[in-house]
Amino acid sequence: MVDISSSVSSTFTCMRATMTFISVAVVIIFHLAVNSDALPMRDAQDAKMYLMNYGYLKQSDMANGQLTTEGDVVKALKQFQYMANIDETGTLDNDTMRMMKMPRCGMPDMVGTGSHDVRKKRFTLSQLKWPYTDLTYRLDGTTPDLPAALVNQIMALALKAWSDVSSLTFAQVAADQPADILIDFFEADHGDGNPFDGPGAVLAHAYFPNPNPIAGDAHFDDAETYTDGIPQGINLFQVAAHEFGHSLGLGHSTIDAALMAPFYQGYVPDFELHPDDVAGIQAHYGQNTNQAGGGDDGDAAPPTPPASGDCISQFTATTQTADGGFYFINDTHAFRIGPNGLEAGYPKTIATEFPGLPNNIDAGLFFQDNGKTYFFKGGDYYQFSSQTMDDGYPQAIATAFPGLPDDLDSAFVWTGNGRVYFTKGDQYYRFSAGVGVDDGYPRPLSLWTNLPPTLDAAMQHANGFTYFFSGDFYYRFNDDEFKVDAGYPRDTSVGWLGCAAAIGSGNVTVSPPGGGSTALTSAGLPSLLLVILIICSLYLADLCVLVNL
Repeated sequence: MVDISSSVSSTFTCMRATMTFISVAVVIIFHLAVNSDALPMRDAQDAKMYLMNYGYLKQSDMANGQLTTEGDVVKALKQFQYMANIDETGTLDNDTMRMMKMPRCGMPDMVGTGSHDVRKKRFTLSQLKWPYTDLTYRLDGTTPDLPAALVNQIMALALKAWSDVSSLTFAQVAADQPADILIDFFEADHGDGNPFDGPGAVLAHAYFPNPNPIAGDAHFDDAETYTDGIPQGINLFQVAAHEFGHSLGLGHSTIDAALMAPFYQGYVPDFELHPDDVAGIQAHYGQNTNQAGGGDDGDAAPPTPPASGDCISQFTATTQTADGGFYFINDTHAFRIGPNGLEAGYPKTIATEFPGLPNNIDAGLFFQDNGKTYFFKGGDYYQFSSQTMDDGYPQAIATAFPGLPDDLDSAFVWTGNGRVYFTKGDQYYRFSAGVGVDDGYPRPLSLWTNLPPTLDAAMQHANGFTYFFSGDFYYRFNDDEFKVDAGYPRDTSVGWLGCAAAIGSGNVTVSPPGGGSTALTSAGLPSLLLVILIICSLYLADLCVLVNL
């Protein structure tokens, strides 16, 4: 005879054990979710608005059925993370929220040449610049935080930071005179459609050169506490110099040490423009050719921007010369690479190694048939015999390379067939000398298996391999299998300049960009435990049934 009371007691005991297990598991899952990189919905909404405000994400267009997708948000987050120099996870993690809460400039990040094509860590240029170099400015208001005379002096020095390294000049005009750049301090809504938000967050904003009356104007949020020469508060000189960069046509830089980086980095004693800032302003207005020996004050010409250290890993061009030299080139310097890495005496400035060649080269190409080295910049190309530029150059790309676009990314002779190739963005072009771009081109770069979406540089090496460079890494291409060799990409500075890999960096061999990681992170643990919870609950339920059979 069945003991009903005993059966019921056993059933309740099993049910209680099951509920206890579920409760403990839920607590664990909740704890992991709260302490993982997942963030509250309010933060997610704020982040989405942030991405829209700074040009990373378009607002949904309900009327035309153009909705923002999850893929759009992931892409926008990765672009912001690239700009902020943090891990490109595509998720709203703690580092991302921390950077979104940093004091910063109010100008959008995703404007200008190079901003949507996040292939190079460097400055960006707006499409607009002043058509003349002798500019005027007018100070219409000051801040009560500092004496008016000091504010006036700070603004003059902030503009001088740019004129010292370019062909620009600035002259202050009286209050009743028209000026190119108007400077003022405001709080909250001040009539330009871009209200300030109080202390912190947006510090100031400025407007690019354009046909509108507001062109070049710089506005400062007077809710901030501006200071001069001390770590406390907001350094007015640094903010002003940054905003005037926008007034002159510069966008935000992806180099976090540059003045034109979007985030305020705190007071910097003995401030100097970063080489990236110098390269940006000179790309618009050229160098200062009048400073050395041109005045009575005896000021020397500005020093040559440094190469930012020998062990760098991002380059805009790679090529070789007829004398056997292999070169890696960044915005301002040439690095000659030998069998054991960087050769003695290098890097050298581009102007020193290749007289007549400007900074900020787009691509380089060595053509074995004639022993010539070609450099490409914008719509022009330069022909060199080793380190000497041939007469009659530069010339337009369209004259000798018909069918190719301007602003190329890379150029190379592929070891697989000996043909000449060029890339721009996510496309590549095959070129035949004397004919032009071959029929059927451009084609998607994705056809080259396992290469990154865009390239910074490429070259054919004497060892018979073709190498591709993107960001900090390089890829060796296997011609027989038409794909990147196993074990690549690798760190460029380690593999080519002979630099030591950072301990624990894991940068000797890394996963290809876009490759998914199978590592289990805290963000994935709740889902895994939920599966375990369900399986164990079912097991316990079955056990309870068996107890009562």
